[in-house]
Amino acid sequence: MSKNKFTITITDINGSKHFYLSRIIKKIVFYIIVFIFFFLVFSGFYIKYLDDKLSDLSRKREDLLRKNQELIQSNEQMQKSIEEKTQEYAAIEDKIISFERALGLENEQNLTINDRLDNLKLTNEDQTKILSQIPNGFPIANKGVTGSFGWREHPLLKRREFHPGIDLRAEIGTPIYATANAVVEFAGYSDNGYGYNVILLHNFGFKTVFAHMMRRDVVKAGQYVKKGDLIGYSGNTGLSTGPHLHYEVRFINKTLEPLYFLKLQRNNISNFFNQERRVPWQSLVKAITQRQIIPVQKQQSSPQVQE
Repeated sequence: MSKNKFTITITDINGSKHFYLSRIIKKIVFYIIVFIFFFLVFSGFYIKYLDDKLSDLSRKREDLLRKNQELIQSNEQMQKSIEEKTQEYAAIEDKIISFERALGLENEQNLTINDRLDNLKLTNEDQTKILSQIPNGFPIANKGVTGSFGWREHPLLKRREFHPGIDLRAEIGTPIYATANAVVEFAGYSDNGYGYNVILLHNFGFKTVFAHMMRRDVVKAGQYVKKGDLIGYSGNTGLSTGPHLHYEVRFINKTLEPLYFLKLQRNNISNFFNQERRVPWQSLVKAITQRQIIPVQKQQSSPQVQE
């Protein structure tokens, strides 16, 4: 009588072959043990590899956090220094103005823009030229302002910084239009916190900046656009707390209050010139209209008799 209770017999033209079930089970168990062994060895090496990678990433993260902290401290010092210098310059300007008034000095520089433009009548054609050359109006549908121009606490970095533009409420995908004739200076993604942004270069030294836009190429650098042309769509890219459009107006490296330009229309153009005094409007208007602006002279108390 055979000791093996279970056998498998396979018969073909070459004869019959017998396979004992106990041997098959032993081979299967052996292969399983070998597989588990190699799997455990491989897993051990792979876990060690991942652990080394994790340690390396942790070191890099600590280095980046340290450098970031150093940059934050350096930026805070620079912002504080800029603020102090700005306050000093403002105080100096106030003292100069007070000193000139005390001495009764009233030269051409003391005349307001309205005084200078009293003898210049802007025609509809002149106004059209001005409004096509300098930024004016809203670049998107006006749904309100979420962030003002000037000093504020950064909503993400939680430190006091100067906000060089204005934040306009906008859902993702809101069309954005050029606010004046321009050439596209830049269109792409930036690592300065602006995300995908477009910079338009206008005539007479003006620039407009559109930041946190949807990552979609509508215009490209070097392309000419007219006022009202589509330049992109609002988004939430870069250092942003939510969907909106960050909009800036610049004049020769000076950041200007965008709100004045957003509200600029034909019927308030004179008030606009008086609001924004950091731009030499006299020469600009003269260049656009090609007319001579005559300063207002003081009236004499009594006419002089010529001999």
